[in-house]
Amino acid sequence: MKRFGVAVLSTLVLSSAFASLAGAQPGDIKVIINGVTQQYTQSPVVSQNTTLVPLRGVFESLGAKVDWDSKAKKVTASKNEDTLALNVGSKLAYKNSNPVQLDAATQIQKGQVLVPLRFVSQSLGAKVNWDQSTRTITISNQVDGSTVGEANSLSSKPLTAPVTQVTYDTYYNDSLTYDDAVKLAIADSTTVKTAETNIDQTGKIMKEAGKNIDFVPAEAGDEASDKAFKGYAQTNLNYEAAKKNLDMTKEGIEYNVKDLYNKLLQKQNAVKLAALNIEDAERKLKVAQIKRDNQMSSDYEVTQATNQVTQNQAALEKAKKDLDSAYVSLNQVIGYKPEQRYELKDKPVYYEFKDNVETKVSQVLTSSTAIWLSEQKVDLAELSLKLYNFSTPGNTPYEAEQLNVEKAQYATEGTKRQLEEAVRTIYNNIKALESQYSQIQAGLVSARSAADMAKKQFDVGLATELQVYEANLKVTTAEQQAEDIVANIDTLKLAFNKPWAMQGSAGASAQ
Repeated sequence: MKRFGVAVLSTLVLSSAFASLAGAQPGDIKVIINGVTQQYTQSPVVSQNTTLVPLRGVFESLGAKVDWDSKAKKVTASKNEDTLALNVGSKLAYKNSNPVQLDAATQIQKGQVLVPLRFVSQSLGAKVNWDQSTRTITISNQVDGSTVGEANSLSSKPLTAPVTQVTYDTYYNDSLTYDDAVKLAIADSTTVKTAETNIDQTGKIMKEAGKNIDFVPAEAGDEASDKAFKGYAQTNLNYEAAKKNLDMTKEGIEYNVKDLYNKLLQKQNAVKLAALNIEDAERKLKVAQIKRDNQMSSDYEVTQATNQVTQNQAALEKAKKDLDSAYVSLNQVIGYKPEQRYELKDKPVYYEFKDNVETKVSQVLTSSTAIWLSEQKVDLAELSLKLYNFSTPGNTPYEAEQLNVEKAQYATEGTKRQLEEAVRTIYNNIKALESQYSQIQAGLVSARSAADMAKKQFDVGLATELQVYEANLKVTTAEQQAEDIVANIDTLKLAFNKPWAMQGSAGASAQ
């Protein structure tokens, strides 16, 4: 029976290595697994003289399957016939139900479970080496006496074809659906609370104003009665407008959350691609170094490849910062702490947009709260004109009251035009994105075919690992680009149905 076993020599090496970690200089610790530099959202850290590493990224790179129970905060890893289990915050792990004492308690940082580095040796029997001068951890596991991934030659040996694998996988303290995010945002919004208070306030004012209204005047009459009725009409409009404003505020929040939720998905994709691009650059650097060492190229090619690695590492750091900013933006809206991280459960699914733009324009013009409010102002201006009393000294000139009606009508017409233009613009943008999506899908067919061919050629020794990796990377890149487009379309579809929500989202997001 194949079992993990404990690598005695590795443990002895680690004992001396960890003793020197206490005096290590500050800065990120680099992790190389089977010859490939790893990229994590949370770098390894030194805590209480013990080095902690991201469990999922390390274990999966060494061939173990990792599962996470968010409710129990429990990690389970398995490889061959061995099973490992540990709880966050505990200094005790279990291997096949047998307890294993850890050097330090496990913990979560930036969504990743961190475990003592020596646990890698204890549980997986991997060889671990610490280079204090470069602050580099090198980890490798053994298969038939040779280290997996240590083939650095240009020969095309029939090995298992490599695939693009992201080590950005994260553990989350929680998960979040879009609907739940909307509910949280509405519950946390001071704008909503203000709008609800305004409804209560204007309702009380309207009720009080209505106490002295005995009839609806058809024309100008008693000045006091006319004035009282106009006041009641205004308070009634204020009350109805307050209720409409609450609906618009909630719709604005709904759109804003949709926009931030989908942008967060896109930033996650950007980090994943950036991590894969670093691995691609490092593979190319290895090839350039080997060619130079075999006098097949010059130092210039190595320098160029090295610069590309540096550029890609900088791109990853920027992508991580952008991702953190996207989390903070959504957290601010839904009332979460800035540092809180969670898994997004809802990913948009593509389907062809078949709505008729002319039908939607008609629907928007009849259902828009903004248009309703403008039309009510027209009615109110016409009421003031109808009840105009020529005998009252100091009144606004009748011609000026007429112009108030015209101004209200122009405002209504302007609102209608703005919304109609918004609907058509959104529709055209969706259709343009659909064209891009179709192009990417067509390219994906070719990319997948090329990746499949590269795999077959690799299996018979006609392609290199780098060629297979790059073919797979093109597939992954196109898939991520397609997902980004679908996210943009998903946001625009909501705006298409309620274009006024985009305007309301700006004010709602600030609350």
